[in-house]
Amino acid sequence: MASPSPRSPNGEGRLPVYGTKVAGKDDTAVLDVEKNRRTRTKTPEPAEQRNGIATPNPPAVLEPFDWDDFEVRYEKALAEAEGQEREVLKEAESLFRYFEAWSSAASAHDDKRAVKRLQTRQRYINISEQRMAQKQQHYDEVMRAFESALALLRST
Repeated sequence: MASPSPRSPNGEGRLPVYGTKVAGKDDTAVLDVEKNRRTRTKTPEPAEQRNGIATPNPPAVLEPFDWDDFEVRYEKALAEAEGQEREVLKEAESLFRYFEAWSSAASAHDDKRAVKRLQTRQRYINISEQRMAQKQQHYDEVMRAFESALALLRST
């Protein structure tokens, strides 16, 4: 028969909370995490926030901003960026031309190799067909020789 589960100090059928002692278990208590969390965190009062640290006062008058100078600097920066972009595009175009030349040369080289492979295969097939024709002719001659030998044996 199974022994009944220890009674929880939190109520029937509930698991014990850390920091509580269970009857019949070790008397060592484990810290209650939830309890410590509540005691450690404290929301400061609005009065404490205001009185604690003084914020610096903002300047009363802001200096006027030179928008014309800002616009000139902005246009100058855009022009520089556009110049750099043009240089990058020129370099990319040059590199693309090199790539195009390389790829067309590689393609032409591959085409030449493919033609040579095809010619080699055609030669191999032609030679094989010639050998087969020679063997066929040889077998035909051998058959005629046997037939003539049989005909001679029958006549005698």
